[in-house]
Amino acid sequence: MKFVRILVPMIVSLTLLGCGAAKPQSTTPQPPQAQTSTSQVPAASTNATQSTSVSFKWIGVDVDKLSSNNLKTDGKPDAHFHLMASFTQPSAVKSIWIRYSEFGKSFKWGWIYNKNLPTNSYLMAVFDKVGNAILPQADVGYRVDGLTDFDLFISELNNENGRDTFKFEKNQTFNLEIDYVTQNNEVKEFDGVVNSI
Repeated sequence: MKFVRILVPMIVSLTLLGCGAAKPQSTTPQPPQAQTSTSQVPAASTNATQSTSVSFKWIGVDVDKLSSNNLKTDGKPDAHFHLMASFTQPSAVKSIWIRYSEFGKSFKWGWIYNKNLPTNSYLMAVFDKVGNAILPQADVGYRVDGLTDFDLFISELNNENGRDTFKFEKNQTFNLEIDYVTQNNEVKEFDGVVNSI
């Protein structure tokens, strides 16, 4: 009798456990279109916002602001770009990059606000709208809000590191990337393209 009292609750428990494990499984597959359209919509709206929020212009090879590996003048004029970006909320600019990639050559100039991070590129000089150099600090980013102006300068390369040679000429295409973080800790990026004249 004791054996039956123990055996019956065990069988009932095992039966209920077996049914519970099989219940939540669903064999109806989710349509793949619903998943892909959700991820594509934000990307499209982000790109639309970017195209109206950044202006990247070639000014010319007009002022000496830096050498290829140092933020000191070297007696040679540098390429000058003007950047105007509209930030819809307070943000912190983390880095700015200019890239050139044509005819089998690829070069990168960069500016990172956090001085503790390596640049891994040729240096870029960045100035604010009143002409003051924005030097890297021990901080996560340069604070911006609303319409913000920057002047960017990059140098020519004359056999730098024993290999890189680059001269500024007409109709070269330069790509811009600005990495920043909003006050809501969202990592974002502006992109732009300009041709030298």
